[in-house]
Amino acid sequence: MTGKKSGFLGLFNQNYPGNNVVFLHCVIHQDALCKSALNMKPVLDTVVKLVNTIRSRGLTHRQFRDFLQSVQSEYSDVLYYTKVSWLSAGCVFERVWQPKDDIVSFFHEKQCSAECEMLEDTEWLSDFAFFTDLLCHMNNLNIKMQGENQFNDDIWAHLKAFKLKLNICLVGS
Repeated sequence: MTGKKSGFLGLFNQNYPGNNVVFLHCVIHQDALCKSALNMKPVLDTVVKLVNTIRSRGLTHRQFRDFLQSVQSEYSDVLYYTKVSWLSAGCVFERVWQPKDDIVSFFHEKQCSAECEMLEDTEWLSDFAFFTDLLCHMNNLNIKMQGENQFNDDIWAHLKAFKLKLNICLVGS
């Protein structure tokens, strides 16, 4: 179907030379290619370790939820990260980023400051903020591209808008 000579694209180019056809391979999964270009591993590993520290111990998890409730936090818990869908990292990052000050306070109260030392490192926090924001935008793009009754040009428009937004953010910073 997509071969350069015998597929649709090849046949179309032979019959209509000089056309302005754009070939899109796996349009819906183009956003997943961004993951391979980013070095999220140091930030992701730290966030996953922090979440696992909170969630994997029953007592600590209950104390953390009670602490968030006592400080009237908007969030009631943190989310586990699943490797099945790497875009779930955006949800996990968001759920750690928003109550990060409460998480630091919780660990200081428990006298376990080493558990959250990265949340006090400004250089690491800037990387964490960047990835949180980027993954939030990518999750929104993913949702837009999954809508019903969309044509390729609709999906292509979503991708172009995302690319433009990303370029503006990168040039502006």
